[in-house]
Amino acid sequence: MNDPVLSPDGKFMWTGTEWIPAPPTGGNNIDMKDSVIGGDVVSNTTINNDPQVVTEAVIAALQQMGMLEAQRVPQAPPIPEIELPQSFNLGDHVEYHSPTNQRWLDRCRVIAINEDGTYKIEVPKTDLVEIKNAVVIGSAPGTIRPARLPFNVGDRVFVNWKNYGHYYPGKIMKENENHTFFIQFDDGDIEDNVEWGRIEVLNESSVEVQEYIAHDCEAEQELVEAFQVFDTNNTGTISAREYFRILTEIGDEPLQVEDVLEEFAELGIELDSEIDYRSLVKYMVASDSTESKNPLKPEVVIKDAFLENGVISGYAYDHPKLGEGIVNSSAVVSISFDERATARVETNNTIYVVGPTGWKVRPENHPFNSPFSVGQRVKVEWEGAWWDASVVKVETGSFFITYEGFDSSWDEWVGPSRIKPLS
Repeated sequence: MNDPVLSPDGKFMWTGTEWIPAPPTGGNNIDMKDSVIGGDVVSNTTINNDPQVVTEAVIAALQQMGMLEAQRVPQAPPIPEIELPQSFNLGDHVEYHSPTNQRWLDRCRVIAINEDGTYKIEVPKTDLVEIKNAVVIGSAPGTIRPARLPFNVGDRVFVNWKNYGHYYPGKIMKENENHTFFIQFDDGDIEDNVEWGRIEVLNESSVEVQEYIAHDCEAEQELVEAFQVFDTNNTGTISAREYFRILTEIGDEPLQVEDVLEEFAELGIELDSEIDYRSLVKYMVASDSTESKNPLKPEVVIKDAFLENGVISGYAYDHPKLGEGIVNSSAVVSISFDERATARVETNNTIYVVGPTGWKVRPENHPFNSPFSVGQRVKVEWEGAWWDASVVKVETGSFFITYEGFDSSWDEWVGPSRIKPLS
């Protein structure tokens, strides 16, 4: 490899596309032994010089220093929406969106249908089966959806890489006996034993998907090229010693030497061990997701609900702080209803989920208070004549209808004065 091209003052290096800070060449270099450090900081454990293991240890060190997010809500790629049914039957196989695991769990089963329209389900874990007493149909944490068929070998997919919270495109190369998968990613990386709850359909014809992949590729390539400046032998790795220097001597806000040494020593990272910087880059790109930094409010299913004085009260299931029993919320921020009349009542700290019939006293804007329901055939006035139509959507004091025998360009919202039952 040719010698690096430096700026006249020796402070910057040309990568081929841009100038970056040059690595230190002397003077202020820290003289360190092959062990993590001599002196007062002593490591109790030394990890093997496996680049992947070392990389994971470095990621843990960066997390402890606050440079990377330790836990993140997965940033899902653009994926086709799964059609949600109006209801499930006893024994149906479903997926449960676990708020704790922050992903869909498969092989769940409906074991009871509650009086308020919610469901009791079995959620299999490694050593036990958990029972969720009151869940509703939906796509948010704490809800259930139809179980998808397992993926097949050869399928192109999006995978939540190492469950770190970011999805990358790849291909299923093998299905294991335990129904996990061996994945080869488009960038050459591989991962085995991937649960199908971490896999999504890859719709490569979607413009959104193409933009998602292109953004990741651009961000990864930029970081990889920066690391390649220090990878003089083109091995795909750099020494922990070199990365230590990058962290402590390069950039606008270098880290304190003592802090990095302490974290490296605590995790047993030897400075002459090798880091797989491509894996490190993938994690850095995943950590840079702004969407993943917004924590979700917990969702709590309640029954016998009613609104009074700006708060919601009722009987809660599995409240994260109060357990099961009667609750009175903090101030209500907003209320929304989905197409099944399931309510989401957002407060300052929590989102309360109320099933279609889970109200003790229904709110004024509850869809069931409407004289017309979705799918009902009605008469609608237009230009002084009454025409046959069907109700498509219902909102407070307004109805979205479609005229029978006419295309969708005639669909419109109408008020109570223009709609009446079909006689």
